[in-house]
Amino acid sequence: MRIRIKLLLILLIPALVHGQQHLPDSIARAYKNAATDSARYVTSVQAYLYFEEINRDSALYYCGKALSLAQKNNKPLSMARVLSMKGYQLTGMGQYAEALQCLLQGFAIAQDPKNASNTWFLIRQSTPEKNRLLMLALIHHMFGVLMDRTQNTDQMIFHFKEAKRIGGSINNAGRVMIADMNLGNAYIGLNKIDSASFFEDEALKLTLRSAQKKYIGYILSCLGDIALKKGAKAKAKQFYYDAVRTSVQQSNIANLTRSYLKLTNFYLGERNGDSSLYYAKKMLQTFKTLGPSMSQQLNIGIAYQNLYNSYKLRKQQDSAFKYAGMAIAAKDSIFKIRVASLARFQNESFKEQMRFQEFQKERTAFQTKVRTYALLAGTGVFLVIALILYRNNRQKHKTNIVLEGTLTDLKATQSQLIQSEKMASLGELTAGIAHEIQNPLNFVNNFSEVNTELIDELQQEIARGDMESVKAIATDIQENEKKINMHGKRADGIVKGMLQHSKADGGAKEPTDVNLLADEFIRLAYHGLRAKDKSFNADLVINFDEKLPKMNLVPQDIGRVLLNLFNNAFYAVNQKSKTEVPDYKPEVSVSTSSENGHAVIKVKDNGTGMPDSIKDKIMQPFFTTKPTGEGTGLGLSLTYDMVVKGHGGSIQVNSKEGEGSEFIIQLPVN
Repeated sequence: MRIRIKLLLILLIPALVHGQQHLPDSIARAYKNAATDSARYVTSVQAYLYFEEINRDSALYYCGKALSLAQKNNKPLSMARVLSMKGYQLTGMGQYAEALQCLLQGFAIAQDPKNASNTWFLIRQSTPEKNRLLMLALIHHMFGVLMDRTQNTDQMIFHFKEAKRIGGSINNAGRVMIADMNLGNAYIGLNKIDSASFFEDEALKLTLRSAQKKYIGYILSCLGDIALKKGAKAKAKQFYYDAVRTSVQQSNIANLTRSYLKLTNFYLGERNGDSSLYYAKKMLQTFKTLGPSMSQQLNIGIAYQNLYNSYKLRKQQDSAFKYAGMAIAAKDSIFKIRVASLARFQNESFKEQMRFQEFQKERTAFQTKVRTYALLAGTGVFLVIALILYRNNRQKHKTNIVLEGTLTDLKATQSQLIQSEKMASLGELTAGIAHEIQNPLNFVNNFSEVNTELIDELQQEIARGDMESVKAIATDIQENEKKINMHGKRADGIVKGMLQHSKADGGAKEPTDVNLLADEFIRLAYHGLRAKDKSFNADLVINFDEKLPKMNLVPQDIGRVLLNLFNNAFYAVNQKSKTEVPDYKPEVSVSTSSENGHAVIKVKDNGTGMPDSIKDKIMQPFFTTKPTGEGTGLGLSLTYDMVVKGHGGSIQVNSKEGEGSEFIIQLPVN
């Protein structure tokens, strides 16, 4: 069977490549020769559908063309269609926040019945209202894909079911089929095999009855997963082979790569290194033909991992180690991008919730006013309005249920991002630690070398019998040994401090020297930035209250607090130094004092400062003034929680735009 499948691929792939070489030229000619904007719009949509699963950059290019034409000619429902397509491509590229904005815009347009008639998008023998509902179903589907990529499982299933419901209400078998296909895959992930089997069987029936076979490879691979979970390995393997064959026939590169992945995993499970290596290579080759995106980088990382597993199974250690390294590098590079993208997505989701709450407040105020007027208008009018309010309250209740589910998902993702932020702060210490620990190690090495030379001299003086010189040299050796011991303890203290900082949350409080902690972390933060930017310099001003007693603290938590504040201070002065302000000298200071039963820690800088408009927001989760990719917006939020909730203290900020900022932390001594 494997030989027949390989021969079929060899025969079909040239035809697929030939078609891909000529179809774009025909699309370009059709677009160029189109006489009207409506014809150009239709051609742009056709071009998008061709590139949809082949090249995301080209697909986005034609989305832009179609959207401009729809906006120019005021065709709102046509705009909604293109916005949904653009949202799908942005989701595939990992730009989740931008995808959410596109889908929200498209949803707002499609929800308004007034937009039903004025459109270029028409189904034969259909009504404008059915076209509008079809758009709603399509956008719900795209929302489902976005929720899947952002790991919001409940929301994903909700949107796919809405797409199925609306598609069924207008008798659109294509929309129902795609919804069934995705619902089946969702339930496979939840290990609900009976539900998954029901939806995938329905999707296959609808596909076989229609002329559209684009997604049959996806359905067959899902049926293979179901068979494998039921223990029917031979049946699962046949489904995977059929998925490869049909994906090639339909020119669906995305489904083809997915099918190769399924076969690779199948043969890895069977401990068949030759077959798993063959399909792992096919998978990697096919991935590389797709346009660059975050999802493709992640998939290439998976491909490298499978190549590593296959070579390891074949006991080819050199090749295995090669691809293990490539897999780790690919996954590491995508992790930071994904964290930043998810943070922006959650931030946009949070803004949408705030806007929705404001809308709810305005609607509630309006309803109160209507009820007041209704009482004056009489019993009859009152009853009519009461019915309207009852209906609105039911709708509000349903909406709140959906919002509660979304908030639960947001909290789960937020917890993941908080952990990522904590790990990132630990990683930033590495360069500073290396610099700090180098000094005591240099002293240890140098004094050890000097002692070796002194011992040689000591032996020579003993041989000569000069006891005065022997005593003097012995005294020098003793002094050097004390210095070696002192600097060794210094290095040991740095290592122990970092081990304590890396402990998990929930550490026990213990007597802590705040001055020592602050001195340690300001130097580590400074040298950490210096390791990244050799040109950066700043004056460190330290003013500690030597009488400050040791305090009961969780040292790793307060260490993270100080690290966040010092990093922000050095970032601010570094940014200001790049603006070429005359006679500007970057300066960061830290001071401690005791006031009214509290230890007061002040971190001050003369950097860029901040406007009054954002002072109340800086402690909010995900709020950041740094460019995308340089901050998650969680550092000050975590700082606030550790100081206020974890230690019963307080944190204040004084800042003036262009002059600098000062953070004041107060911690109770007892």
